[in-house]
Amino acid sequence: MALCLNQLLQNKRSSPFILINDTIEFSSLSLLTVWAATTLRDNQGLILVLTETSPKAFLTRLQQQLSTTTTKTTASIYILDAYTDPLGWDDSPSQQQQQKKETWPLDATVETVRHMRDMERSILKPIIEKTATLTECSILMDSIHPLLMISQQRTYQLVKALESLTTDAIRLVIGHHADIQLPRNNNHLIPTVNALNRLASVILSLEPLPERTLHETQQEALTGFTAQESFTYMKTTSNLMEKGGLAHIEWRKKSGKVQYETNGFYLGSKGLIIVEASTLTGNTTVTENQVSMDIDNGPQPQQPDPTANLSFNLSLTDNQRRAKDNVELPYMKIQEQQQPSGVIYYEPDAGDDFDDEDPDDDLDI
Repeated sequence: MALCLNQLLQNKRSSPFILINDTIEFSSLSLLTVWAATTLRDNQGLILVLTETSPKAFLTRLQQQLSTTTTKTTASIYILDAYTDPLGWDDSPSQQQQQKKETWPLDATVETVRHMRDMERSILKPIIEKTATLTECSILMDSIHPLLMISQQRTYQLVKALESLTTDAIRLVIGHHADIQLPRNNNHLIPTVNALNRLASVILSLEPLPERTLHETQQEALTGFTAQESFTYMKTTSNLMEKGGLAHIEWRKKSGKVQYETNGFYLGSKGLIIVEASTLTGNTTVTENQVSMDIDNGPQPQQPDPTANLSFNLSLTDNQRRAKDNVELPYMKIQEQQQPSGVIYYEPDAGDDFDDEDPDDDLDI
């Protein structure tokens, strides 16, 4: 059975809006880079909105991902650079000429956003114009938080407008820092985080691998004593893509069903490798959904016999079973007796006289 994260990356099923919730312990930038590389390998257009990553740094990462395969791509890359000068502080002719002369690792069209506060005109309008010329594309945003700091309500309306552009051929993937608390100006408004989660069709929550080994968790299960970790913002496994991470997936299908799954992933020599979570964590606990899927897939291993180690015998031998089957019970004799047959006689009277030509004769109309 294909893993959910693998299906999402390969765009095998409908997933219009994907929201990636990351933390300081595990960033979504590496996963977004893989998403961009997969889009280009499928010869689909790529629209990037970069708010926390420079175009050169992202294109360098993207070039490294594309170099792991020999697949050639001719898809176009369009970048809205809201990182270099989002507020127009360096809006000078010399600065603009210097950015135009800059060479990029990949062939990409880069447009600098200098008025990010006017997000409807500087971000939404160019994306609408670009998607009108592309039949298949992916819209990727590395982080939505710089826009949320300007206006939460306007940012939500921006995401809602971008979500309205999505189809089975146009996808929206946005990175969101779930560990950053946003200020609430009005207690009556729904928190922006909850609003974005409700709007998304797929929610990915990333976390690093646990630092505890399988031996330690087994000892905790036997002794009942759980050692408390020291307070820290980062772990030794944080943002270590080579070692891997976990992705908790909530996938809301068009049919109304919701699928929950946890997948593991790590960066190998041939790119991103997606495996079952138990492969990386060593935890082989089977969930209820996995049990139901295992039953449908085929026969299960034989369950242990609860009567095997008893001091007395609860099973029957072959002779005892035959003697039990030959016992004639009392209700069987009654069933074998001949029951008298009953006959019902009916003699119609004058009021029961029925005339086929006048079926309503007895109604006295």
